[in-house]
Amino acid sequence: MVGAFGLLLASPAWAFLPVRGGYAPDTGINNTVHDLSTAHNGMSYEATPADPLKRICIFCHAPHNTYRLNGTGIGAGPEAPPEFDYLPLWNHSLEGFSTAFLPYDNGPGAPQTGPKASQAIINGITLGSSSLLCLSCHDGSIAVNSYGNGDQLSQSTGTAKMSSAYVIGKDKYLGNHHPIGFDYILVKAGDNEIRDADNTFLTPTSFIRDHLSGAGNRRMECTTCHSVHNKGNNGETLLWRSDQNSELCLTCHDKGLYTAP
Repeated sequence: MVGAFGLLLASPAWAFLPVRGGYAPDTGINNTVHDLSTAHNGMSYEATPADPLKRICIFCHAPHNTYRLNGTGIGAGPEAPPEFDYLPLWNHSLEGFSTAFLPYDNGPGAPQTGPKASQAIINGITLGSSSLLCLSCHDGSIAVNSYGNGDQLSQSTGTAKMSSAYVIGKDKYLGNHHPIGFDYILVKAGDNEIRDADNTFLTPTSFIRDHLSGAGNRRMECTTCHSVHNKGNNGETLLWRSDQNSELCLTCHDKGLYTAP
């Protein structure tokens, strides 16, 4: 039997460090920054009117009459804009949400051709539906506590916007954020400092390819790096793996020593 001291030695150092929100990786959504209605973890986006059940999932998902795919023409619930081809019972308001983001741009002074140029820019960036769902809160344009619709029993008309500490894509500008919405496989083909998606572990049980989105699992989106429900991950701030010593970055970017998770 391993003693307590042995367990301490065997555990990674980051496991004992406080993370934003005070939650531990892989323990589920409760008490994380996605547990939106709770004040004790720094989040306090109470529903308006107040939800008598104090639900967590309702801010993003509901079991009935959520957004419908565009072009259905039948059924209850609002119809999503055409850019949304993935709707996991989505319940957070998309009313007035613009999908016209300015994508990643490293500037005219960067190499424009060849392997040192940004292959994501060269091959094109179009934000996928899963990333747009994230941004419907995180760009700060729509109230976090605005959800539901007239065909549901519950609806919040809150006006609390995303805290500035968590805003990504303010003013629809993503130029200074890690690129998303690009074909990772095409980027790898043009850049020999990107690791192979099929042979590089991102978690102890999954490869990079398992975290890519879209047809053929090729596209880099928000969920490639983040486990939004805090399950299956071992990193801080909902990351699939810890970025201690830049291990998350060096999983995809072959610019230093890769350490398997």
